[in-house]
Amino acid sequence: MPADFWQSPQIHEAAARRDMGALLYAYRAHPAHGHRPLPQAVVSNWIGVTQSQLSRLESGRNRVRELDKLEHYARVLRIPPDVLWFEMPSVNPSGNPGDISPPASGETSERPLADGPAQLPVDLRIPAQLVAAGPSVADSLLLTLQQYAATDNLAGSRSLVPVVPHQVEFIEDLVGKSRGQGHTDLLYVAARFAEFAGWVNQDAGNLREAMRWSNAALDYAQEAEDSHLTSYIQMRKSSIASDANKPKLALGFAKQALLNGSALSPQVRAVAYRQEAQAYAISGDATGCARALQQAYELANQPPEDENDIARYCTPSYIEMEAANCWVELERPADAITTLHQGLTVWQPEFRRDLGLCLSRLAVAYAVSEEPDNAVAVAQQSLSIAASTQSRRIAGQLARVPGLLTSIGAADQAKQFQRQLAALR
Repeated sequence: MPADFWQSPQIHEAAARRDMGALLYAYRAHPAHGHRPLPQAVVSNWIGVTQSQLSRLESGRNRVRELDKLEHYARVLRIPPDVLWFEMPSVNPSGNPGDISPPASGETSERPLADGPAQLPVDLRIPAQLVAAGPSVADSLLLTLQQYAATDNLAGSRSLVPVVPHQVEFIEDLVGKSRGQGHTDLLYVAARFAEFAGWVNQDAGNLREAMRWSNAALDYAQEAEDSHLTSYIQMRKSSIASDANKPKLALGFAKQALLNGSALSPQVRAVAYRQEAQAYAISGDATGCARALQQAYELANQPPEDENDIARYCTPSYIEMEAANCWVELERPADAITTLHQGLTVWQPEFRRDLGLCLSRLAVAYAVSEEPDNAVAVAQQSLSIAASTQSRRIAGQLARVPGLLTSIGAADQAKQFQRQLAALR
């Protein structure tokens, strides 16, 4: 790139912070490339990492500290020495002092170790960026986690409760044997799997186990120095406390999740505010709930900064659906019914278990609104999903329906549905 390319404030700010991830983003987003940033897939291929690894570098979840990696990225992008905060070697693979051009085809960007093994013959040397481009263990494990999440959405958590902890044990063993950036990557993966173990236990009704796994996830995230994931896990702990009907504890965890606000994506902040609203709703604070929901909605309306954000599911429609649960808690069933019906019109079929939870909330709203026929009809649809997914969160909502039906004079319907609900257990 021309010399003036490297004089942009964003590049100089990233260099002043000694943050290669921020510099990579500033490079991709430079106006010289046109109206749109260079795609992550293109730049990640240039520097020999996966797209998800580049995403974590740019978001600050991972930091590049190893000198050989810093030198490699500088060579590939031809970053001038006066921009860098580290010294490049005086003689580079090209043989020219101060030359930071990428290595020529067939050469390696790795320098021989003083006490290392004998070097490969010249015709067998492999470019470092080619070796690094292969999928890492961490990325492979994250793909497995995506498959688990898809299974959970469709079939519920029951089959995953005994499986995920074994995966965490396996990852713990890898963490103990790893070093450098690979160690940090595996800590991040361990945190993600432990958080997911907390989630499947929460859905299965094992709240004590859910909190134990969430605490383990928090330890991994903090050791990885990932403030973004740390905040998300605090939000998850708030959700577990809400399910345990502990509003003060839930509110405390939600506020902890928001402490590092400037370092968080809009979506992570939005789900934290959504959880804060839920805590206010349980405690009967309509004003605090409405204020938190408004903040969550405004943040969810902002475009995602990272396509791999852990809270990328947090859209305005998601916040609206979660708000409906708050309206039920605050005895505003009409608002809840309207919101839930709107959400059902655009529901994605892969989120079947969450459909059952939505229907259970709608059944409760109908019962509170003194519409017993609608309440029973919707509750029975939700019950069929609860039976196949074994979701205790759905069952917990449905368990409220018989009492509400009895309170509005629909005792016969309450008894009939109670028998159907008993068969679920």
